[in-house]
Amino acid sequence: MRIDRRSFLTTSLGVAAATSLTPAVGVAAEPSLAISDDGWRLWIDQGAAWKDDLIHLPGAFDLAKLPINPPTGGWNALASGEAITVKLPTTVEEHFWGKFGTRPYGPDEYRYAEDDDVPRYGAYKGVSWWSKAIDIPASAKGRRVLLNIRGARLRAEVFLNEVLVGYSIMSELPISCDLTKAMRPGEVNRLAIRITNPGGRFDWRDSTTMMWGKLKLFASHGFGGLDRGLTLSVHPHEARIDDAWVLNTPEPRKVTGYMEVVLDKPLPKSGLDKLKGRAAVELIDDAGAFVAATSTIETVEAIDEHRLRVRFTVSAPTARLWDLGAPVLHRLRFRWSQAKGAVDTREVRFGFRWFGVEGVGTDALLRLNGRRTRLYSAISWGYWGFNGLWPNPELAKREVTSAHALGLNTLHFHRNVGKPEVFDAMDEMGLLRVMEPGGGRHAIGRDLKPGESLSAADTFSRDFMLEKCRAMVRAFRSRPSLVQYTLQNEIGANLANPDVQIVLKAMHDLDPSRAVVLNDGFVKRGAAQAMYLPYSDHYYRSDVEPWGGWWVEHQGAGDQWYDKFYRSKDDYIHQQKGKPFIVEFGEMQGCATADNHEAMVVEILANGGKSYDLQDHKDIVAATNSYLERWGFKPAFPTSEALFLSVGRKVYESWRNYLENIRLGETVDIACVSGWESTSIENHSGVVDNLRGFKADPTLMSQALRPVMAIAKPQALAYAAGESAELDLWFFNDTGKPATGELVLSLVGPGGEVEILGRWPVPPQSQDQFSYLVAESVRTPALTREGLNRIRIAIGDVVSDREIWVTAAAPKPAKPIRLGVSGIARSLREQLLAVPGVVIDDFKPGVRYAGIVASGLKTDEIVRRQVGEQTGLEAQPKKGEKPVVVLGELPPEVLAAVKAGAPLLAMVQEDGLADGVAKQLSALGLFDYAGQVGGLRAPWMGNWNYVRAHATFAGLPADMAMSVLHQVEGQPSNGLVIDGQGVEVVAAYSRDHDRKNGAASFIARQDKARVLVHRLPDMAKPLQQRWLANAVAWLATGA
Repeated sequence: MRIDRRSFLTTSLGVAAATSLTPAVGVAAEPSLAISDDGWRLWIDQGAAWKDDLIHLPGAFDLAKLPINPPTGGWNALASGEAITVKLPTTVEEHFWGKFGTRPYGPDEYRYAEDDDVPRYGAYKGVSWWSKAIDIPASAKGRRVLLNIRGARLRAEVFLNEVLVGYSIMSELPISCDLTKAMRPGEVNRLAIRITNPGGRFDWRDSTTMMWGKLKLFASHGFGGLDRGLTLSVHPHEARIDDAWVLNTPEPRKVTGYMEVVLDKPLPKSGLDKLKGRAAVELIDDAGAFVAATSTIETVEAIDEHRLRVRFTVSAPTARLWDLGAPVLHRLRFRWSQAKGAVDTREVRFGFRWFGVEGVGTDALLRLNGRRTRLYSAISWGYWGFNGLWPNPELAKREVTSAHALGLNTLHFHRNVGKPEVFDAMDEMGLLRVMEPGGGRHAIGRDLKPGESLSAADTFSRDFMLEKCRAMVRAFRSRPSLVQYTLQNEIGANLANPDVQIVLKAMHDLDPSRAVVLNDGFVKRGAAQAMYLPYSDHYYRSDVEPWGGWWVEHQGAGDQWYDKFYRSKDDYIHQQKGKPFIVEFGEMQGCATADNHEAMVVEILANGGKSYDLQDHKDIVAATNSYLERWGFKPAFPTSEALFLSVGRKVYESWRNYLENIRLGETVDIACVSGWESTSIENHSGVVDNLRGFKADPTLMSQALRPVMAIAKPQALAYAAGESAELDLWFFNDTGKPATGELVLSLVGPGGEVEILGRWPVPPQSQDQFSYLVAESVRTPALTREGLNRIRIAIGDVVSDREIWVTAAAPKPAKPIRLGVSGIARSLREQLLAVPGVVIDDFKPGVRYAGIVASGLKTDEIVRRQVGEQTGLEAQPKKGEKPVVVLGELPPEVLAAVKAGAPLLAMVQEDGLADGVAKQLSALGLFDYAGQVGGLRAPWMGNWNYVRAHATFAGLPADMAMSVLHQVEGQPSNGLVIDGQGVEVVAAYSRDHDRKNGAASFIARQDKARVLVHRLPDMAKPLQQRWLANAVAWLATGA
C-alpha cells in the first residue's frame, strides 16, 4: 500500500505485508520537551549519611518501598545562598575540587600513589543535590510524562515535587523516571536529583572494585555529577513505546527495526498477530523528509503480560549509505496506535551501513560497506576537561575533528562507557567507535571450586557489571559509528568459567549485529580470547580456534621511536604474518609527553575559569616558565607553550613512524595509538589533552595516514657526513581504487636545494591489498650537507618529507689533546679514542692533562660492566631483588685536581653515578645540589629532555626538545636539581606532571674549577660522537 502523510496518521500497516513508503512532508514526533542545561542549582549535603546504604540493581527494587532521603538542610536548602548556579554537564569536582581539603592519593585511587605526592586528591565523596524548576505543560494532564536523564554518577535518586520518582546506580548510563503521579501540569515543578559519589579512580585502571556498605561494585571514574540534555516526553496512558532501536544487516540498505511497547492493560492470551495493525514505521532523512522504502512487520511477541516487541524489516534501495567520508543519517519513526487519540511515536536515528568481520579461519579482514577497511584508532579513557566526566557539545565535536586532523578513522571507548554527546558527533561527522563498559572483567566472578559459591558482595559486583553491559548495549546499539563491543582491556579470564560466555552472550543477544570480543589485551602472549561475530551464534574461544579468531598484542612499553624499530622490510616492530584471524595491535609501542598546559589554562579561564584540574595546569606552567627564565632557555623557548609544543613534536613524530610500520604489512586490521587523551594527574600518553587540544602540529602524525601515499623508510635518522641513507620505498593505498602516476624520490638540503634520486611507477592495484614494496635498499648519495636534510617522496601533490640530521666531524685540534680518565666504562673509553686528536691515559695525580673524564665507577663495577658490554647482556637483578644503585665516587686525587683547576667532564649517565658525583662536586662549592627530578615512572607517564644552542651541542639539533633525531632513551634519563653562581644549564629534563625541571647537562665554574656535568644518556651514535668531540674541545679550550 502506498501511503502519504495523511494515511500514515490515519491508517496502519497491513499485517505481515510489505508496504512502500513514498517521500512526503515529515511528521512531527511525539512531543519531547528539553530541560535547559542552564540555571541548575548545586547544593553540597555534607551532613548526609550514605556509607552504609543498601544499594539496588535495576529491576531488583520497588521504588515505592525505597527509603526517602531528603536534604539534611531541608528542601529549602536547595535554593538557599549555599547553593551555587551551574550549567550542565558538570560535576561537583568542576566547582569544588579541593574546597573540602586535599590529600595525597591513595593506592585505590591512583597507581603511583605510594611514590608520587605531587598530584593532590581534591574530589568530594558524599551527597550533592542538583535542582531546577521545570515547566510541565497543562496539556500533559491525563497523560504519562517521563523524565529522560542521559547519565549521572554514581547513585541518582530523582525527586519531583519532593516525591521519589527514580533511582539508578548504573553509572553514566540513561535513566528513565515516570513523573506522572508527582507532576503538577501547568504549574512550576521542582526537580531535584540526589547524587551520591562513593569515590573512584583518577587513573587509567579499571580493574578494581570498591565497597559500598556490605556490597561491592566497580570503581569507575571518581567524579560525582550530571550529564546535560535532560528531556521530558509525553505519552498516552494506554500504551507507550518504551524502547526502539535499529540494527544494521549485511545488506547495507536493509535494516531491522524493533520497538517495545508497554501497555496499561494486560496483553491478550492469544492472537498477538492481530496487534500488527497497530504498529507502523516510516523512514525519513535527518532533516525530516520522507525517504522511499519498503517495510514489513516480521513478528509481534510478548515479553511479559504488559510488554510486547515488534520487529520490522525496512529496505531502502536508493538510500545513501552512512560512510566515513559521507556520514548520511536517517531516522526510523515508530508508531503505535492503541486507540483513537492514544498514539505514541518515537524516532531512532541511524545510518544505512554494514561493518562486517569476514573470513575468520581463512583470510580474516574487516569491511565497511563491502570495502576492506583498517581501523586507525587511539584508546580513550573517558576523561574530559572542565568536569572530568562528560563533554559539552563543543568538546564532543572537537573529539572528532581532532581525530580527523591526526588521521584517525576510529576511537576506542577504552575502560569507560561511551557518552551520547560524543556518539552524536561521531554519527554526524564520520568516525568509528569501539566500546567497553569499563571494568567489564567484573562481570566474571572468580573461579569456584566444587561446593563453593560467591559471597553476597562478589555476587552483587558481578551482577552489577552484567547489568551495566546490557544497559550499555541498549543505549547505543542504533549508532552507526559503533562497530564493536569489547568486554575488557587486558583481561585475564578462564574460559571454563561460565560467566565468560554468559556476559558475551547477553551482549550478543541484545545486539547481534556487531562483534562482541572478550579481550583487547595480551592474546599473543597466551591470554584467553573469546567472541561472537555478527549474526552468528558460534562461540569462538582460544582454546578451540587459534587465538579465538581475534589476535591482539599490546606493546605499550616504549617511550619514542628508535632506529631499531625498522631494520628491513622483514624486520620491524608491529609486524604480524598470520591472517586466518583478525589482527589487532591494541596498544602500540608509544610515547608520553607534556600537554600544552599554557593553552589549557587560557581555554579554561576563557570558559568561566572552572575545571577540576586548573590548578595543576597553572602550577606546571609557573614552574616551567620560572625554570626557562632562570637558566637562559627563553631564546629557545620564549614561553612554556613553546617548550610544550616542542616536546609534543616527539610524540607525533614517533607515532608517524609507528603508524607507517602498521601500514607495511597486509595482515593488520586494527591499530591503536596507546593514548587518546591525557590528564593532569596520570596517563600522559595521550596524543591530545583532555580538552582535545593538540600537543604539536597534527600533520606530523597525520601524514602517515593519508589514504594514498608513499614513504621512503630509512634505517636511521641521524648520519655522519659522508654516510649514505639506505631506504625502502613503499606505496600505500587504502581506498580500494587504482592510483596512477609515479613515485619521485629526492633529497632536500638544509637550504632547500632539491636533488632528484629516482622515479618509479605506481604499482597496479590488487583487490584488498593496501601496501606495496616498490624498491628495496635504495641508497642516497653521500650526505654532505650538515644540518637538517629531508628525504622526500611524492606522488603528484601528495608529498612525504622525512627529516634526517647530518652532522660533520668536529674540527680536528691543532695538536693532540691528552685526557686523564678515571672510573669510566669501556664503551666510553672507546668513544673517546674515536675522537680525532684525543690521547687518553688512566688518570695519575700530578700529571698535566687538557682535561679529566670521569664517571665515578669503581674498578670492580667497571669489570662487571665490561662483561655486559662484551656479551650484550645487562646485569639484571634476580627475580624479587631490587636493582642495585651504584653511587658514583670520584677518587680524592681527581677532586683535588679539579679544585686546582683541571677541567672535568663528569659523564654520569645514570641515577647512582649522578647522585654520588653531584654530592662530591657540591661539597667542593661548585653548585648546590638537591637531588634529582626522578626517572620515568612508566611509558604512559613520560619524560623528556630539551636543549638550547651551546658550543657543546655545535653541529647538533638544538633549541628544541630532544626528538626522534636525538633518540635519547627515556628510561635512564633524569635531571639534577641544582643552583648556584657560575652555573650554566645547557640541557634540561622533566617528566609527567612533575613541577620540577632539572639539569641534564650543565657547566659549573667556581674559582679555578671548571666542570661539565653530563647526565644525559647517549644520543644516536653520530650525534653522540660529535657531542663528545665538542665536550673534549670545551675541556681543552674552555669555549
